[in-house]
Amino acid sequence: MADAGRPMDAEDRSLIEAFRRGEESAYTALVVKHRDAVYRIARRFLGNHEDAADIAQEVLIRVYKALPAFDGRCAFRTWLYRITVNLCIDHRDRWSRAPQIALDEVPREPVDDQDPAEAVAQRELGRQVARAIQDLPPRQRAAVVLRLYHDLPYADIARILECAEGTVKATMFAALAKLRRALAPHVVKGRYEV
Repeated sequence: MADAGRPMDAEDRSLIEAFRRGEESAYTALVVKHRDAVYRIARRFLGNHEDAADIAQEVLIRVYKALPAFDGRCAFRTWLYRITVNLCIDHRDRWSRAPQIALDEVPREPVDDQDPAEAVAQRELGRQVARAIQDLPPRQRAAVVLRLYHDLPYADIARILECAEGTVKATMFAALAKLRRALAPHVVKGRYEV
């Protein structure tokens, strides 16, 4: 089966069927195809490499165990992202530690002829954005990460978060309003304030 209006990727379907027939290499191919996206979602959500790598590993273990029972009512990618987001939320709830900022994703060197002061200001703004995203409630953070960093349509995010598309839009609206308020002191008339 497929998500409403979005068929399951033919390659995913074929690999799942091969895995069910006992071909372990099919699971390896699924991992190779999707592991980077799983890691990126976890990294954006949790803010640090170590936790993201642990969550990505846990996702892949759970998928391996549950794949024989996967019913295909949604696309494999949707199911995989749902597992990832839920584990990230569980992890944050369990550990409730200060957010870690993914600083290695912020540009470090000036671009071409960019003024060094402008580069510093951009790095600082990047840190502020990362902190503001980390401070969002889990479902808002998940919606922002999936929409802005992974460019998923609202319908896909709704399936991943298991809610109505309108709920996702309202969640994004609330999250973006919080981000605007949190970042307002750092942006002055289109320029960055350090």
